[in-house]
Amino acid sequence: MSDQPSCAEYLADVIVDTGCGTVFALAGATHAPLLFALEDRGVAIVGGRHESGTVGAADGYARRTGRTGFALIVAEQGLSNALTALLTAAQAETPLVVIATRFPDSWVEPAIQFDVDRHDLTAPFLKFSRTVPSPNRLGDYVHAAIKAANEGVPGPALLVLPLDYLAKPCTASKRAPNQAARLPSADPTELTEAVDLIEAAQRPIIVTDGRAAQFDCAKELTDFAAMGVPVLGNGLGRGLAPEVSPTGYPWPFAQFAASQADLVIVVGARMNMWFGYGLAPRFAHDARFLHIDTCAEAIGRNRSVDLALVADPAKTLGALVTALSAISFGRDPSWLALALEPRVKRVDELIESYGDRLHAVSIGAALDAALPEDRVLVCDGADSMNFTFARMRVHRSRSYSDLLPFGAMGAGFPIAIGMAAAEAEAALREGRRVKPITFVTGDGSLGFFIAELATLARSALPLTVLVSNDGRWGTEFHGQTIAYGRTSNTDLGAIDYAAVARGFGCPAQAVTTRNALDAAIREAQSSGGPVVIDVHVDPDGGRIRKLDPLLGMILFEDIAPH
Repeated sequence: MSDQPSCAEYLADVIVDTGCGTVFALAGATHAPLLFALEDRGVAIVGGRHESGTVGAADGYARRTGRTGFALIVAEQGLSNALTALLTAAQAETPLVVIATRFPDSWVEPAIQFDVDRHDLTAPFLKFSRTVPSPNRLGDYVHAAIKAANEGVPGPALLVLPLDYLAKPCTASKRAPNQAARLPSADPTELTEAVDLIEAAQRPIIVTDGRAAQFDCAKELTDFAAMGVPVLGNGLGRGLAPEVSPTGYPWPFAQFAASQADLVIVVGARMNMWFGYGLAPRFAHDARFLHIDTCAEAIGRNRSVDLALVADPAKTLGALVTALSAISFGRDPSWLALALEPRVKRVDELIESYGDRLHAVSIGAALDAALPEDRVLVCDGADSMNFTFARMRVHRSRSYSDLLPFGAMGAGFPIAIGMAAAEAEAALREGRRVKPITFVTGDGSLGFFIAELATLARSALPLTVLVSNDGRWGTEFHGQTIAYGRTSNTDLGAIDYAAVARGFGCPAQAVTTRNALDAAIREAQSSGGPVVIDVHVDPDGGRIRKLDPLLGMILFEDIAPH
């Protein structure tokens, strides 16, 4: 017997050394030696039902923890199934390593139509896509994959491994996990320019997205909010400053008033479609822009900026807080709350008009009232996500995710599973209660990954799933009705999602009133396990989003040609 570890044992040690305590895998004998090695080291295995669900859950784990996520799939058929999740992770800039086993070299047909490694399929949008050439090179390749996933702009990496390697000895030396290099703060001249720009503004705002979460800017952004500079968070950038009026809001809710800002401080966000490309009418024509990011390519995207700082966001924001505090800088943020009053009032009116009946907006309102501040939220769908933005707030970092920016419908469910697994792992390590993890989705979007209900049940993850069930592709139905006066291919039927969930082994119930919804949420939180709540909402409730700008949180109509 060799004293050298097997490749499976070497891989398991490398994964554990990154701090990862949960790995996501699609069942298959090809991974058996690695799965056993991981289990022997105390790593939890969450078994998915589809490659995209498996990789998506690893994505969610990385979003919640800030560490590298790991997914195990097979290469031949599995990589094509995983493409949606890989593209989602790439656009979300998630540090992720997918280990895909493939046929042994001796099995590969010379005349096969496609290369079994499938790097041609994945290389264009991954940070790293390679096949390990021999067992003794495993160390070089796995560390290169992890480094690529985390350095610079993070993203997914693919490591293909002939399956027979897992049982072979590995002579690679152990090495310390790579530490990604951090940029310094902006230099003193740049900081002076930034302070002057901020001091000259009367209505400054900060806009954040996922990249801000990568650099843990929570304290610095909260300090800015305390000085009266509202922080509008998007995606994983939500909750870095608590979403408490008038200094903290979800970007989708507050963008209604962003055009009144005279200075926009962009932190870790790209001015893409979800920000109206940074252009009018989403922002004022004459608004000034200060953009802080580690990646020069992200700055000046679609809109020129007045000051670009390629620097560590947390260090730079901290230096700016110190400099601004020294001159007693402060602004009155009430202008933003005043500008948003019509939207707040309209949402309240909509909820009250339904009484005890249920509209999609009732879900976010009920959750916001019932859950503690350390709650974690994941959203999916169209109308369901839009109306959840209206009321549900996030108050902690790495506590929100959704299917954007890529926008693949249904991708939120695997992400929520990964975030729940990460929270279960952290609670066990720290000996504390599990923080409530909630996933709000539509009946259409849930259908994309409905078999992952089995993953949720088998892993006993602490996730509450609320399905906004209107029996339709709601946003498409109402869009067709308004635009054409008729509909086609928009009916989903009266599906009993509570019964479907129970069939997969998840406790579930259906609710049709606000009181029943409130009670179901309380019961779900006390159970501590997976629960599905099938929320029967007004099937015509989504129409109002198309007609009333005050109720539209997801915007496309105002995007200007550019």
